[in-house]
Amino acid sequence: MAEKFIDMHMHTTYSDGELTPDELINLAIENNIAVMSITDHNTIDGMKQVDRNKEYIRKSGIEIINGIELTAKVPKGRMHILGYDYDINNHELNNIMDKLKDDSISRFLSILEQVKRDYGINFHYTDIQDLINATHNLGRPDLAKLLVKYDFAGDINEAFDKYLNPANDKIRGINKGLNYQECFDIITNSGGIPVIAHPKTLKLSNEEFENLLSDMIDKGLRGIEVYHSTHTQEEINYYKKIAEKYGLLISGGSDFHGKSKPEINIGTGINNNLKIKKLSLIDEIRKRNGN
Repeated sequence: MAEKFIDMHMHTTYSDGELTPDELINLAIENNIAVMSITDHNTIDGMKQVDRNKEYIRKSGIEIINGIELTAKVPKGRMHILGYDYDINNHELNNIMDKLKDDSISRFLSILEQVKRDYGINFHYTDIQDLINATHNLGRPDLAKLLVKYDFAGDINEAFDKYLNPANDKIRGINKGLNYQECFDIITNSGGIPVIAHPKTLKLSNEEFENLLSDMIDKGLRGIEVYHSTHTQEEINYYKKIAEKYGLLISGGSDFHGKSKPEINIGTGINNNLKIKKLSLIDEIRKRNGN
């Protein structure tokens, strides 16, 4: 019998992934994933699609846990907060999701205008209108794809490095966003468990990270994403020790997107650096749900 794995971090077409929720689930089943979570950016629409297919999922035998990845505003680096096992029908959560979608359009247009101002790059009106009318929350990856499409960049990474990261740095101060306390509250108030994602993207020293972590724990953080496709074995060992030191739940996942990040494979990460078989986060979720 093939080994079964856990993948608690992946994206669909409802944020910046290449596959629909159904396609992603089928791919997970094909790749021996036993437990998974769809963690689209700032939206639960993909999870709602999954929720409508409960009977198919039950028959497939895969365990799917509600997930989301919220973007938190920080002075430097990137902070994402994962939320797991929330109530998908929570009224307050759904109202906040509607507001985040509106906010994503405003942020997208701000970055678009900054890129135009700095680099003289204009896009067709129809391209922008199509994105604004899309079902997913807009983000920098959408603009990156346009930059690649019209040959301003060779690939997504170059689009970010050359245009989008500098533009985003300039508008950080004017763009309203959630702080991590607000992210924790959104997740916790809907019954979920907040977990800090890929902490290396914070770009902090170990001392700075632990100082920040202490404050985050005081404000409601429950777990840390120890295993991630971009984490080296040394980083995995460090984050595991941090989790043990502060009594945090351990999570992990590939951060699978599809063709836009072809080096990342579902369940196994980059060059088979994951293959997660057990997580204390899963144990906690099963325990509190009586499983």
